[in-house]
Amino acid sequence: MDIDMMQPVQQVLMPSLNATSYPETLHILAGSFRSVSLFLLAFSPAQRSLSLVHRAPGYGPHQYLATNRDKLRSSRRGDIEESDGLVAFTTSWAVPPILSSWEITRDWQINHLDNVPITAVSSYITLPPPYTHLYSMGGPTGEVHLLSPQTGSFEEKIQEVPFVPSDKLADADKSRKALRYGSHAIEFTHVPGTNTRLAFIPVLGTNSIEVYLHDPQSGHLTHVFSSPSPRDGVQDGPRHLKIHPNGKMLYCVTEHTNLLDTYSIGVDGEADSNGEWSKNPLTYLDTRSLLPPDLSYPSAPMDVVHRFRGDTLMLGPGAAGGQLPTEIWATTRGATEEDRGWVSVFRLDEDGMFVRSASENESLTAPVLERYETPTSGGKAHAIDLYPKHPSSLPSSFFQSNLTVKGTPVWILLTDDSDYAAGKSQEGESARVIRPRGGVRVLEWDGWSSSGVREVVGWPSENGAETESTIQEESMHGASHAIWLTADKVD
Repeated sequence: MDIDMMQPVQQVLMPSLNATSYPETLHILAGSFRSVSLFLLAFSPAQRSLSLVHRAPGYGPHQYLATNRDKLRSSRRGDIEESDGLVAFTTSWAVPPILSSWEITRDWQINHLDNVPITAVSSYITLPPPYTHLYSMGGPTGEVHLLSPQTGSFEEKIQEVPFVPSDKLADADKSRKALRYGSHAIEFTHVPGTNTRLAFIPVLGTNSIEVYLHDPQSGHLTHVFSSPSPRDGVQDGPRHLKIHPNGKMLYCVTEHTNLLDTYSIGVDGEADSNGEWSKNPLTYLDTRSLLPPDLSYPSAPMDVVHRFRGDTLMLGPGAAGGQLPTEIWATTRGATEEDRGWVSVFRLDEDGMFVRSASENESLTAPVLERYETPTSGGKAHAIDLYPKHPSSLPSSFFQSNLTVKGTPVWILLTDDSDYAAGKSQEGESARVIRPRGGVRVLEWDGWSSSGVREVVGWPSENGAETESTIQEESMHGASHAIWLTADKVD
């Protein structure tokens, strides 16, 4: 199915709101696997347009981006405040491996701040509270860097976190190829009712989620447990994870089996003489497939399941309206250009558990799962980021009566690294893909039972993707990762 990029806005959850209720502009920072530049884009909800604001020569290809603001703070704030400047951080496939930091100015320009060398190519970077230490993970190692309180950039390396024995690190593959079987993310929680703070790192090759004690003051990580995937004898490949704001639930996408696993988080056990815990702090609870039933493990043959790659994960921004997330989103990408990817959204209850299907809950009238088949494979991308469609100025009482039933409407950033997004034609091109697609695309979702996920606009535009001179000028040959920045003020 080829989605019409210009179909009308669906006012399902908020029929009383018109386009002028939205922020005038939402800004986006994007990287590319096929370019060394960074791109600052502007999305107009009212005009449903996406345009280039600034291109900054960089140190890419940039795989992953993060800022010194979490989504909750960003969506509640208007313009960038001078006293609380926006700093972005990027991983890179550059050789030798580096991390980079960038200032996003009040007039929406990108200025390079600093680079710092790292041991191995990183695939993930994040800045958790109290926003003093930056964590990057990739392949055989991860690193912790203290940030300068003056500039927000790198100050010193605090720790290197190995995922191979120390005597094997010198000979370990440290290139981007190691991301296929090494570490790929890190997330944090303060376990409720305790003084314990934990960090969780999925490692594809060891089929495990590694658990660490986290000291937020020093930034240091101390390994305490290796939590195996819940399916014995199956190479799941844990890749990307998120933690519910309640601190009690962990979600993990598996790259090889295209599953979304949920775990509860608890602390109940003693440490041995080496500091390792005697009991797993993760208790497996449930699983959902990222693919339709005929493609899903274990019902589908493994050669069918392996045509897809479980990819990224994002909790819905319900908390931006004063509520907990009511959905969790996940993506897959096709292993080749012949298979298209999927965007899936799963309904969550107030505790962060998957809501059961209507057949198991007769009082339920709305769906609990929706999937959107993307127009392309996604290449090496299909990362997502979410921004609430409602203005942050609306009263939380409005959402308290609507979110649980109808869901949290969002703008969805989806990145595409496929040859089609890069504007390259293919011999034997599938008839399902009838035109090139922008490397960065904005999708929308207006809640459950609202016509599903719909594509709004892409950049470079359809005409730009077909014009070689335009592609060369803008240097966007498909995208890797894109993130929403803060919005202009609502009038």
